[in-house]
Amino acid sequence: MIKRFFDQAYLYHKGRRAAFEAEGFVLMQIGYPLITLIFYCLIASYSFKTSNLTNWVIGNAFLLCTNACIFGLGNIFVSERYFGRLRSIIASPCAKLPLILASGVFPAFFAICASVCGLIVGAIVFKVDFTGINLFMVAVTIICAMISATCFGLFLSSLGLISDSMHLILNIVSYLMMIFTGAEFPVSQLPLPGRIISLLMPLTKTIAAMNSLFDGSSTTAMNILFDGSSTTAMNILFAEKSKAFWILLIGELATGLIYALLARTVFEYAERCARKNGKFDLF
Repeated sequence: MIKRFFDQAYLYHKGRRAAFEAEGFVLMQIGYPLITLIFYCLIASYSFKTSNLTNWVIGNAFLLCTNACIFGLGNIFVSERYFGRLRSIIASPCAKLPLILASGVFPAFFAICASVCGLIVGAIVFKVDFTGINLFMVAVTIICAMISATCFGLFLSSLGLISDSMHLILNIVSYLMMIFTGAEFPVSQLPLPGRIISLLMPLTKTIAAMNSLFDGSSTTAMNILFDGSSTTAMNILFAEKSKAFWILLIGELATGLIYALLARTVFEYAERCARKNGKFDLF
């Protein structure tokens, strides 16, 4: 069963990307997003008159998944309709959730690669300091973020079964992610409705978790030592920060799970309507 799942995931990936050579594919998946990251970080540098671009590098490195997880996955069912496979997908008696999730395996992998490359470029070009940072926690945060973003992209792709305006939807969503995830400015600066929306968006919690790894916890610990506080107090501080970090990651995974279930719900609704009305288009 697991082998069949990954075989199906590979066939989905190969069917969508077979026309590209390796060089063109890498440039499209990683090269173009990296240029976007550098562009927004330079804007932040000149706009806020600062050379400390850690928060912007982290936020925009996570947003590098937009190309693969939003625009790549968002058009899955639109493409399936165009290539004539939608009939077989809807009419097949197989379980729909594994079929939907299989579409996101390779986009999630390439999104992880893009985000890692973004952080590496940030370290080289914008002097983001990884000294003293737990790289295992960084890796876990990136994986959780890309899983959540992939599930969100799968949910958006299911909207292609009920709407003929997917290009408009995907472009709007890409800008909503820039505004409400905390990638370009803190979520705390948003009004209350905006902060509520940010909780529903993917990446918000993982960007906050990643920022917490770079927020100067070592400096805080030094202040505690110089203030004469005990080692126990320092341990309590780190325990609280670690607990908050893992809560954010669990919340991100829960957000991704909700979007995966929503994708399944929308797909099953479209499936029932297609069998009842004898047509695939619900718009």
